[in-house]
Amino acid sequence: MARKTFLYEEHVRLDGKLVDFQGWVLPVQYSSILAEHNQCRTQACLFDTGHMGQIMISGPNAADDLSSLLTQNAHALPVGRSKYGLLLNDQCGVLDDSILMRLGQDDFLLVVNAGPLVTDVMWMLKHASSDTVLTDQTSCWGKLDLQGPASFDVLSALVDVDIARLGYFCVTYGKICGLRCIISRTGYTGELGYEIFIPAQNLTEVFRSILADDRVLPAGLGARDLLRLEMCYGLYGEDITAENNPYEADLDYFVKLDHEFVGSKRLAELANNSPARKLIAFKSTSRRKPPRGGEIWHDGRFVGQVTSGAYSPSLGLSIGMGYIPTKLAEVGTELVIRGPRVELNVTVAKKPLYTEGSCRKKINKQ
Repeated sequence: MARKTFLYEEHVRLDGKLVDFQGWVLPVQYSSILAEHNQCRTQACLFDTGHMGQIMISGPNAADDLSSLLTQNAHALPVGRSKYGLLLNDQCGVLDDSILMRLGQDDFLLVVNAGPLVTDVMWMLKHASSDTVLTDQTSCWGKLDLQGPASFDVLSALVDVDIARLGYFCVTYGKICGLRCIISRTGYTGELGYEIFIPAQNLTEVFRSILADDRVLPAGLGARDLLRLEMCYGLYGEDITAENNPYEADLDYFVKLDHEFVGSKRLAELANNSPARKLIAFKSTSRRKPPRGGEIWHDGRFVGQVTSGAYSPSLGLSIGMGYIPTKLAEVGTELVIRGPRVELNVTVAKKPLYTEGSCRKKINKQ
């Protein structure tokens, strides 16, 4: 049976169209996917991301354990900063992607995906030191993502911390609506935004308080998927799986072999050789949606499959991602996407596809 987030009743009250996503009941949309997408690109949207895993890790050996388990080097991460990275198996297949946040000298928050959450926790417990405490707080804390160019103005009126000082991928403790929380300047949309972690009992009050601002609309999975695809952010379970290593998934930027971790030996063996295939972005002049799982052809030969595809409202054309041989991954390479009742001519494109996002915007206080 699919799990419900703490905001399930709010989604029902707001007439959200509910679907099963990775074992969780979540809204795919409220008004329309297009309206919510446009609102996030121009003003602000609020997403319930309570399905995302929240793992608290603490103890004197927490940094040692995390550094040995993740591609992120926890020792090199300053307090108040976050870093994107991966959990790998021994053969460097991607078990999950994650964001590691350092909340204190010996205190960390690891945010992971909903699907692999249980196996992530079991895997970490298996490898962690006996005096490192791992707590899955997903069952008692919720998470909200406030995203969009207006998100700073909206949030600054509700919190007790100066979020103008909160740089990209920074994190802090604070209060929102007088209630304790964790605030990080991160997100999955390419826009200026914040992820807010809140005890479950306070979640509905905060959710309603943020939505009381006329600049904010509730948004669902549909808009979130469009926004992240325009930015070429991979979706775990679709664009990134345990069958892919970081070099194939075009994530080598986030893998630094400056410390030993599970999978690092195999990664070092692969580092000096180009992967056989690579996750590329593509675009078409057509408005027809490339089918997920569609075949990718080049010069009359089948060469790969589409992992994500959509019509991009920001660009006014169809876009997608998929794996093809590395020798064909050069920008400008012409490909053909084939699926049920569709055939699209596409070209390999530079990432990200959408380049006008405000996520790195410098905040200037009035």
